[in-house]
Amino acid sequence: METKNEEHPLKIRSARATVAAGIRLYTDNFRRIFRATWLPALVCALVSAFATKTIITAMSQIIQVAGIQMLASAPSLPQQYLVQSGLTFLDAVFTVVLMSYVFSLLASHRLEGAIPYPPRWWSLPDSHSLTRTVASAIVWFVTQVVVGGIFGVFIYLGIFRQSVTLLCLAFVILLIAVLLLLPFVYSHMRYLTTRDTHFFELLRLGYGQGMRHWGYIFTVLFVMMLLLTVALTVTMLPAFILIMANMKSQMGAATGDPLDMPAYMNWVSLVVFTLSGFIQVYVILAIHFPAYYMAGSIEQQEIQRNETAKNTLH
Repeated sequence: METKNEEHPLKIRSARATVAAGIRLYTDNFRRIFRATWLPALVCALVSAFATKTIITAMSQIIQVAGIQMLASAPSLPQQYLVQSGLTFLDAVFTVVLMSYVFSLLASHRLEGAIPYPPRWWSLPDSHSLTRTVASAIVWFVTQVVVGGIFGVFIYLGIFRQSVTLLCLAFVILLIAVLLLLPFVYSHMRYLTTRDTHFFELLRLGYGQGMRHWGYIFTVLFVMMLLLTVALTVTMLPAFILIMANMKSQMGAATGDPLDMPAYMNWVSLVVFTLSGFIQVYVILAIHFPAYYMAGSIEQQEIQRNETAKNTLH
């Protein structure tokens, strides 16, 4: 099956056309995407909901302890921290699995010209896409740990020595790191949506290609982040209102007021957090489709650039 020219990833597009094409690909095929990803998306939403509930419980205990009430609950805070750490790890694992489904769909679109319609309402992740997603996630995690560690050291030194210069230097280093890492988005997207590329070779060659198109990458991602911020703010409102109501009630209890939250609010909160998280998953997934076309546009420009260089030499 051949991809229609306007949908083909290997086509040079402006930043505006890239965002529009990506959103159109996502919305036009949303039923197929949903059918293929609803189960891992639901698991991610459930884990995130439990993690949020654990954070609220821990903060409530801190407020109560600060209010000299329920001091006996203070020892349970380390247990809450362990539970939160475990839920965070599970959330990361299931997020990687979910993203492998998405990249598998995009790889199929690149190969076959269309996002396939899943024959069943659930399926196991594609092993090839899962392996590539895990490898990419590990590289990003290590990179973030290194950058975050350097940033944290300068922040600590700045606070310890009360040095504004060191604090400013920490944020300058963080900004430079983000700017230098931006071209890797192209390398990773191309690696995750193809089946015949080698990871480290693509990182080595793709970084220079991404750097040549740094402004294009920045523009596409910046526009998508603006759109996502608006959409996520709207979808987070119900959960945010519940969190604020819960915290206000706990603060009142810490000063001697009776709790005005009914007992079933714990279950209501969990349901709201899950639904809100489930919707947010599909809002966040949308950014990967313009990024997919962005990588294809850069790849096509590099192909034409190499062909022009060869013709010039001959």
